Amino acid sequence: MAKAIRGWLQFAASKKPPYPSLANRTHVNLRQTNNSSIVSKRSVERLYFPTEAHFLRYFVKKPQRRSPLINRGYWLRMKAIDQVVRQFLEQDCEKQKVVINLGCGYDPLPWQCLERYPAASKGVKFVDIDYKDLMLKKRAVVRSITELNSMLTNVEVSEDGVLFRSDQYIQLGCDLRDLGALNRVLEDVVDVKKSSILFTAEVSITYMNVEAADALIQWAGKLPEARFCLLEQLIPDGEGHPFSRTMMAHFDKLRTALGAVRKYPTEEAQKGRFEGLGWPRVAVRNLWQLWSSPDFATSEERMALDSIEPFDEWEEFALFGCHYFLLVAESTSRLAQASGLTNAPDSDIFKQSKSLVGLSDVVETTSRLEARYSEYPKNHGFRRFAAAMSTRSSGGFNGRRGVFGGMGLTTRTDSCDEYGIDQVEFQALKPQGSAVAPSSRMCHTITDIGDVSLLVGGRRSPDNASRECWLFHKWLNTWERVDDLPFPLYRHQATSLGVGYVLISTGRIDSRSISEDYLMWHRHMGWTKCELEGTRPSPSYGAVFLSTAAESSVDISRPISGVLAGGISIDSCLVQQVWRWELTGISEQKPIINFHMFPYFNGLQLITRFGASAIYHGDQLYVTGGVIKNCMLKSSEEVCALNIHGNPVSVKNIPINFAPRPLLIGSTIFGAGDSLIITGGSAVCFSFGTFWNKGSYTITYPDSTRKYVHRSAKPAETWRLTRTIAAEVQTKSPEMPKSTGPVSIVSVMRTELETAADFNRILESSAPAIIEKADVGSCLTKWTMEYLKEKVGLEREVIVHEASTKHMDFKSKNFSYATKQFGAFMDQIQEGERLYLRSLSTDRPAEQPADISKDFPSIAADFQLPPELELVTENMHSSPLRISGPVNMWLHYDVMANVYCQIQGSKRLLLFPPSDVKYLGFEPGSSSSQLNVFEGLNTSRLAGTHPHEALLQPGDILFLPSLWLHTASPTSGVSIAVNVFFRNLSVGYAAGKDVYGNRDLQAYEKGRQDIAKIIKSFDSLPRDVRGFYLQRLADELKDRI
Repeated sequence: MAKAIRGWLQFAASKKPPYPSLANRTHVNLRQTNNSSIVSKRSVERLYFPTEAHFLRYFVKKPQRRSPLINRGYWLRMKAIDQVVRQFLEQDCEKQKVVINLGCGYDPLPWQCLERYPAASKGVKFVDIDYKDLMLKKRAVVRSITELNSMLTNVEVSEDGVLFRSDQYIQLGCDLRDLGALNRVLEDVVDVKKSSILFTAEVSITYMNVEAADALIQWAGKLPEARFCLLEQLIPDGEGHPFSRTMMAHFDKLRTALGAVRKYPTEEAQKGRFEGLGWPRVAVRNLWQLWSSPDFATSEERMALDSIEPFDEWEEFALFGCHYFLLVAESTSRLAQASGLTNAPDSDIFKQSKSLVGLSDVVETTSRLEARYSEYPKNHGFRRFAAAMSTRSSGGFNGRRGVFGGMGLTTRTDSCDEYGIDQVEFQALKPQGSAVAPSSRMCHTITDIGDVSLLVGGRRSPDNASRECWLFHKWLNTWERVDDLPFPLYRHQATSLGVGYVLISTGRIDSRSISEDYLMWHRHMGWTKCELEGTRPSPSYGAVFLSTAAESSVDISRPISGVLAGGISIDSCLVQQVWRWELTGISEQKPIINFHMFPYFNGLQLITRFGASAIYHGDQLYVTGGVIKNCMLKSSEEVCALNIHGNPVSVKNIPINFAPRPLLIGSTIFGAGDSLIITGGSAVCFSFGTFWNKGSYTITYPDSTRKYVHRSAKPAETWRLTRTIAAEVQTKSPEMPKSTGPVSIVSVMRTELETAADFNRILESSAPAIIEKADVGSCLTKWTMEYLKEKVGLEREVIVHEASTKHMDFKSKNFSYATKQFGAFMDQIQEGERLYLRSLSTDRPAEQPADISKDFPSIAADFQLPPELELVTENMHSSPLRISGPVNMWLHYDVMANVYCQIQGSKRLLLFPPSDVKYLGFEPGSSSSQLNVFEGLNTSRLAGTHPHEALLQPGDILFLPSLWLHTASPTSGVSIAVNVFFRNLSVGYAAGKDVYGNRDLQAYEKGRQDIAKIIKSFDSLPRDVRGFYLQRLADELKDRI
């Protein structure tokens, strides 16, 4: 074997290199791709691995928080590689194990393995290989950082070939195209005959000329015992797919073209590549398939990710996963289990088509349909996750259709695009009709029910959903606010039941919760929960959900049926089930819904989509766009028809000639006569750019269903965008009576700081955050009860709140101020008495703010703010000491931002954004409320609010932005904290003394005085006239907010 390898190397070395050495500019471009990748991985490390040692920090000078899509994508990449390496390390083997990272860049894989898997990494050699100039920089970092070099023994350095050598870790500066040189330096550090070698290449050798990369793979396959782990890009449906086109253009623009993906575009091609290059055992999966594999990640692991940061970019995540693959090949006859790629030769991974069974058996229509294209006017029509509705017209199928809301080019929009077949010039119009309209939103539904359309829910962000419902009166061209949902909802589906009834499916409440209820609405009864009988599907969101009853023949005294298919479950996997539902009891206003699951049928996977649009037409259910499990929809599969009335159920592909090819993600689709119209649609193509559909498409249904169609619309007519109607600027929705559902609580984000800039970014976000693992001094260990009594003094007098109940109320003053000796106070709270100390200035408590360094000099040195909070230190207003027993602080807000440093005990805080102030009982001019929000969480009293929860442990620092409403309750017997207020505004604070840091801003106080003068000026007028004009002034003020 060794002789064969030497022969191969001599042959390879004798051949002319595929192309000359890379130019310096290309080196720079490749380093830029490495730098971008390593910054993204650092973002994941900081956010997703808070309890692990962070090694990427030493290679990333300026960390950046990436978007949730990029974070989750890189988490998936990192886990895939880690799992292959871990299982290689843990496998029993008598030979020396060697892990070689080809084109490693600044990846700290060796240190991560040594830290995560110390036992399995014992005796293993980790080898990094990349261009010499990059490896020299990496070597400099390793030599200068104690946390890196302290894990290595017997370190040696040289200036050629083997740049860094130790017992555990080796650096090689080498061009991977020069196989002769690569073999020489490798033999200098590894005994190939006595080693079991794992090669890893994560998006690295793809930048090589494909012939050079193939030669490298073939060379590695001739080693006595080798395994190859490759993670690279795919083009699963040709370069014409919008995501693929965007991805390839991105790398071409960077002049770092992907070499292998054009020659080996699919999983099957990559498998054949390795088999043809001498690897007898090859397993491959795309990352989207890997995501839901139970042998890759458990349901609990996937669900835990949702608690880290809100995520709702599933279609884009699926597209990303379908464009990357993980391949594991082995040169011996045995393929070990790795990263979900099982080792049984008859397993799914070696029969890739098994997971997609049925797709190849789906019948297609006899001919491809033509999609008639209408390009959008400049900067109009671009929206995704909107909803369609009927708008005012002359009637019939020639009427207009509106597309309301959704995500626009830069932000969510509350405008409405109108489509029609009129040959008129496009217009951008100002608001017409109703001056009160729904606010901007996405992922909502709109259902036509006769002369009106019902809008339900939607969201601004994944954790800021709406429970609002609106009726649009198309003949009056006005919006009317109607019954709120019992809970916020988005990513649900809605279907008309006829005669004014609408049924909605389960959906998302927030980024971690799915509703479990099916709700029915009617104008005269509002929302009614449907009782579920028999077997019920697991809750999901983004499913296909539609009534299959012809609305013109609906009789609500009889059962109404429909279809539920696909969606994403609580564990973030696509549901592979199709159900028939039946609703009874509508006329009695006691709806009961039953579900019956269809048995398996060919093409089931084409129907069980997420994020698709569905229209029932001519006894068939037409499903368009979205994503499916494990793989990507090909162009011929994006539109399909389900016939549920046949025996068995059948699925038929509807291949369509799209020109240009659209990306059917977030598109809004509606039917009109013989036509299916596709509008909008867009996706963020990972880190490569955003693709937008630049026009709408009109498709005529296949001839086989024409007999069911009302024929008032001519097949040749093309729908086009005729006008965009802007929303009323800055109009606020009227407040509605609160529903009975409990609110959804958001956990405050946890993070760590490395630099002062990190805290500045938190400050700029104006959102609360819990800072972990910060250095607040020796107080964490020193500040026991006995220590504080000794240092402060038993007889030191302090003024404390002495409460009569657990909840203190500043308005009713259900507490008294008591002067107590410090020692007695500490003993009493230890015994459970309701006492609370918020320290005051010892010199002039009515004039000066508290300062722990002056008020408690004997313990002040034990506490410090970490250096990353230098902005707080430099702008500090006060630093009161807080010690409390089992008593809750009242709900209030502080005008100054502050950091709350938990020293001993634990505490639960509820926080509400400033916009919730109108719901929480704050009287004008008051910074405190009487409302007990801890008790109100499970009632309707807090409906419309957005509570955030912070659970603090010793060492945690809570950043509280200015004006965030908050209250606190200790969750342990005694809580000890230091609260540091600081001036986060350069101007505008109230003039004069502000001992507590909560005096309202000067402009607000002056405004209240001006309001009093305005009201007084109307005193001489009759009450009705006075009220009329003051209301108009109030409305004018609201319009300017």
